[in-house]
Amino acid sequence: MTTTVDFAARYSVAGYGGIAFYLTGWAQDEIQAAPLLVCEDPDCEHDSDTCWIEDDPELVDSDTLVRAVMVGDDREHLIPVEDLTVIAEDDYCSECGQIGCTADGR
Repeated sequence: MTTTVDFAARYSVAGYGGIAFYLTGWAQDEIQAAPLLVCEDPDCEHDSDTCWIEDDPELVDSDTLVRAVMVGDDREHLIPVEDLTVIAEDDYCSECGQIGCTADGR
C-alpha cells in the first residue's frame, strides 16, 4: 500500500486537539533478513551459532507512519497517516501552532 502525503502541508492530528503539525518524513521500519548459512560441512547439523550469520537489519520507509512535529515544538512524534487532516496555511498560528490562533498576525 502506498499512501500519498504532502510533506509541505500542515496538518491537524486526531488526538492532539487543536495543534498544527508539520511532517519531516516517513517513519522507518526495520526489516531483519533471514540468517545466512555459512557452514560448508555436509555432515553438520547446523545447530551452532557459528553455522549462521545474520545481516544487519535494513531500514525501509513505512507507508503507514510519518514523523511529525508540532508547530512551535521540536520533538518528533510517530503518527499514523490516517490520523492526518490537511489544514490551510492561515488556519493556525505559525509561532505557537494553535489552530485558530491569530497571534502571528496572519
